[in-house]
Amino acid sequence: MKFIRKILPGIIIIVITLAIIGFNFLIKPTPENKPVEILARTVRTVTAETSDIQLVVQTQGTVASKQVIDIIPQVSGEIVYVSDKFVAGGRFKKGEVILKIEPRDYELAVTIAQARIAESNQRLIQEQAEAELAKSEWEELGQGEASDLTLRKPQREGALAAVKSAEASFLKAKLDLERTVIKAPYSGLLTDKVVDLGQYLNKGSRIGHYYSNEVLELRLPLTNSDLAQFDWSGLQSGGKHYNVRVKGTFANKVSTWNARLVRSEGIIDVKSRILYVVAELRGEELYSIEDRTPITIGQFVSAEIEGRALKDVYVLPRESLRQGNQVLVVDHNNKLRTKMVDVLEANTEYVVVTSGIESGDVVNISQLGISVDGLLVETSDQKPALASLSASTDKKTIAQEKEDD
Repeated sequence: MKFIRKILPGIIIIVITLAIIGFNFLIKPTPENKPVEILARTVRTVTAETSDIQLVVQTQGTVASKQVIDIIPQVSGEIVYVSDKFVAGGRFKKGEVILKIEPRDYELAVTIAQARIAESNQRLIQEQAEAELAKSEWEELGQGEASDLTLRKPQREGALAAVKSAEASFLKAKLDLERTVIKAPYSGLLTDKVVDLGQYLNKGSRIGHYYSNEVLELRLPLTNSDLAQFDWSGLQSGGKHYNVRVKGTFANKVSTWNARLVRSEGIIDVKSRILYVVAELRGEELYSIEDRTPITIGQFVSAEIEGRALKDVYVLPRESLRQGNQVLVVDHNNKLRTKMVDVLEANTEYVVVTSGIESGDVVNISQLGISVDGLLVETSDQKPALASLSASTDKKTIAQEKEDD
């Protein structure tokens, strides 16, 4: 009895609490059922349309001279004259005098050679006269056929050989005298010099390093995918040349030059798996199309090489391509659908697609998450200025400039 009296207050409190909870549950309003609204996500898109484009391969390289030589004298002697331009960076025109070697020894050699010619000619005349005399005497006194020695034919031929030897010595002496004046073999510039006025030069010693600036070259690396953009057999045989647009920065100024792809080196580098091709600049191509700024040997430049012309392909912004050659297309229900495409060319600005989409497809170019297939979207159509269009314009500009030249 005492136990019941102790727990009775607790039981009463529990019953009252449960009654209050039940009452509150009964009077709670029922929530109104509303349909779930799916909000569409706004994405940027482009409309796929076929077009004809000129592929452009982007690469880079360093400007180099096609002809690089060491200037080496062919005669010995003391340097008696050097040009004011005979310094590192000095520029010479073809045929301009670089330096002169003391010529007096070689002038004397020419004089001696001339004297030998005169002496040899005199001896030849004497031998011819004696041969004629010997022939006359044999015809009057001799019997039978005269020998060559009797008619002095060996003596006459020896005198004739002496004349030819003297003449050759004279020409050699004149050539050595001409070589005392060292001239620029072609227009170019001297990058260093190792001799100066008053120094004695030995035949075959190096004077300086000389670069031609008449014809410059660009050695450009191409990957296997880059090579697919060209008529490779035509380039290898020399029957096909491609225009190249060259851009470089010098003295904080960007300049543009036109060049021509003239040949390949023909061997793939076994380490990098890269093939090098060579672009050439000569004449007016050595000056920029903006303000005739000359291109500089050793300058690092970028190059855009015109590739094959393609018809009826899709050119899309680079942002449209997802991993695994996929693009997201907006269907008729405004939902994103994944499509696999065949990519012919891709760079940092655009991709060239040959199949997998159709004309009129709305292609997404916004950056989205991984699982987006079936996502409801609103489209914001974009019209980007694709690199392919500018590249095609550049090609026409190059062609027009060549026609004007």
